[in-house]
Amino acid sequence: MQKKLSWEAFSNEDRNMVIEAIKNAISNCDGCIMNFNIFSDLALTLSIEIEESKIQVLHSALSLVVTMSEIDQFDINLESKKEWLIFMNTSFTRGKGELKQEIPKVLG
Repeated sequence: MQKKLSWEAFSNEDRNMVIEAIKNAISNCDGCIMNFNIFSDLALTLSIEIEESKIQVLHSALSLVVTMSEIDQFDINLESKKEWLIFMNTSFTRGKGELKQEIPKVLG
């Protein structure tokens, strides 16, 4: 059975920049985004699959980008190659609940 963790994250930075940095951190730690949901410009939820031995490295990498909830290290085996599922909710404090995407005009 796959073990699970839940993390909370917060950011006051530009939403698009933060999302790109989160994606890069997950990729650099050999994690995989299994699912995501964007809730306007207020929040993002991710389902991340990663080896147990890389959970602490991922948490540290994400902590450089966003404010992260604490990690419970008692259940993590740094030698294990088992896959874990991490549910991560990221809140964007600058959000107003009105996500607008600017679409550039196309000539032609």
